[in-house]
Amino acid sequence: MKRNYLIVIFITVFTIPLVSQTLNLPARNSSAYNGTQVISLLTPLSLTTREDSIFLQVTRGNVPDFIRNLVAVTDTINISGTNRIVTYYVTPDYMALGCDSDYFLCPMTPLLAQRIADYTGYSLPTRKMVNDIWQNATVKLAPQPIAPGPQMTTVPVFADHDSMVWASRSAQIPAHPLGELTGGDKKDVIISNHIYGNPAPGRVVIYGWHQLNGSPIQPLYYGHEETYADYSHGIRLVQNEITVDDCMTTIQAVLQSSTLNTLLSDEGAIAVPRYPVTAPAVNKPVSFCILAESPGNIRIITKPDNSIKGYNVVLSYDGKCFGLPTYYSSHDFSISSLLPDSIVFVKLAAVGNTGGTSSYSEVLGAFSNITNTKKYLVVNGFDRPTTGNTYDFIIQHGFALKSTGTSFSSATNEAITDSLALLSGYDAADYISGEESSANETFSPEEQSIVLGYLDSGGRIFVSGSETGWDLDHLGSAGDQLFYNNYLLSSYVEDAPNNQASTYYNATFTAPNNSPYSFTYDNGTHGTYDVRYPDVVSSISSGSWTGNPVAYFDAFPAKYAGTFCINKLVYLTIPFETIYPESSRNTILLLVDEILFFSSSAEKMEPGNEFKIYPNPAGNYLNVVLPSNTGQNTEISICNISGEVIYRDSEFPEKTGITIHTESFVPGIYFIHIKNKGSVNTQKFIIVR
Repeated sequence: MKRNYLIVIFITVFTIPLVSQTLNLPARNSSAYNGTQVISLLTPLSLTTREDSIFLQVTRGNVPDFIRNLVAVTDTINISGTNRIVTYYVTPDYMALGCDSDYFLCPMTPLLAQRIADYTGYSLPTRKMVNDIWQNATVKLAPQPIAPGPQMTTVPVFADHDSMVWASRSAQIPAHPLGELTGGDKKDVIISNHIYGNPAPGRVVIYGWHQLNGSPIQPLYYGHEETYADYSHGIRLVQNEITVDDCMTTIQAVLQSSTLNTLLSDEGAIAVPRYPVTAPAVNKPVSFCILAESPGNIRIITKPDNSIKGYNVVLSYDGKCFGLPTYYSSHDFSISSLLPDSIVFVKLAAVGNTGGTSSYSEVLGAFSNITNTKKYLVVNGFDRPTTGNTYDFIIQHGFALKSTGTSFSSATNEAITDSLALLSGYDAADYISGEESSANETFSPEEQSIVLGYLDSGGRIFVSGSETGWDLDHLGSAGDQLFYNNYLLSSYVEDAPNNQASTYYNATFTAPNNSPYSFTYDNGTHGTYDVRYPDVVSSISSGSWTGNPVAYFDAFPAKYAGTFCINKLVYLTIPFETIYPESSRNTILLLVDEILFFSSSAEKMEPGNEFKIYPNPAGNYLNVVLPSNTGQNTEISICNISGEVIYRDSEFPEKTGITIHTESFVPGIYFIHIKNKGSVNTQKFIIVR
């Protein structure tokens, strides 16, 4: 419908506030039809042809700019004694075609509305949401019904009602510009259990059209079939991604939840929160990596795919609570201005070229430490859909690496075989194998080739997984066995300690020059998954590489849970992410790191200047056995991993040893330096609690 030119002037004066979320459609072409032209286009068409034409207009971006900027709606509901806060993002008015100065609020069947929602990654509202949207609307229009009749489902009547709504809306534009949340101009097509209920499935469910006193003209009604639409029907789109207590989830997840559904529904849980339309099939990202570029900056690379036009990206600093999505129209892009001292966790959803959005990927992450140049690449190869696989074990691995002060990037194992991330660019690799087994392959032949090439060229690797030996050595091909024996330096012995599954959950880690460290791992009640079958292995040597036992099961000290090779390998048959508590994981990672970089842990000592420290790891004290030639001007200093001196003492004549109290030391890596007779010798030690 043609808008008055003076109104256009008002629109240019009153700017629309910026909002955080926008409707992801192509930019509107300046030659696209305005609302008046759209009405003329649609008027002579049959219902099917008309709706196909509407869909084409939307997918080509012929939607007013003001409709694209979403408005937040927030509500607080007490659930089991706790206030839960939900925020979702809605189009400021009902879906329209045309431009800001001439647009057409376009009724459509629920089937077309669902197609458009699927194309854009959106949903329709529920009855409760319609009420909340009206309450939050800053522009409330009085409903303007037209007398019922056979013409109410035709485009000319749609256009007549559109003119009536515009007359009411335009009068408020000077005080309330286009883009403010508007209600009262249409009924809503809603999500409801009645879509599939009685009297028969295949219903359009409508509700709303609130009067100025807040009372809806239209109670919830499902008497029309799914191919019905009249002049009073409006389509309000709601972004699928919402927040509950500031953490991202989806409308569908909340509506299907037995506990959270009351945040969005007054009908209880809605098992199928959509109309019966086949959604576009878009595969979630599988091959991608998150690379640490510098503190506060990351790079995301995905495998190029001509069927994908871009990605919705969500970020988190704890790996669990994610923010709302930002869209990137590339398979290789950087994100900056992030917290420089934090791990950044990432999930991706692919947006299809022909519409639709995938589910979100597994979680990866990255961290860049400006004070430490050592870099790890974490590779997640745990794809098996076993009970407890939450596809976010980068959390446990990432925080443990950060605790050592080490920078890291991460990749899926598919990204390694697709050469999106190269092991050769990193000092060490941390492979997450979890419970990956013969059904999914712990290391495919392609991965084996990459890993053995990396190790042969001087790389270092930490592998943890409970079924690797079962898969590669027990059931594997000759090539699998060769890789397992010659590069993981292990031989499979049995499927669990004493072949008793789900029984033993205590083990001890042994590292050179360190005291044995006992730890526990998950039986399924400590936040990850039940390690039912941790392989028992024996260590073997291959060529110049010597394999040694690195851990044993406490109930059977002669049964080993992994192998190590100095400056080359640590392989654990207990998945690292299942070790608890966090302090134990951090300690194990520190010990792993010391094995992989053993040559840098202590400088060569001059004869007579040797000194010893124990225990290592230490707790509240550290004993130092001083050099045999200790005399005047001997000085001891301790530095943290950042190089800051936190302890200094001197003058130890005629002493053979001292005890340093370390109760105030934060758990982590430290270096003790002893300056004696002109030379300085250093050893690394670890504080644990």
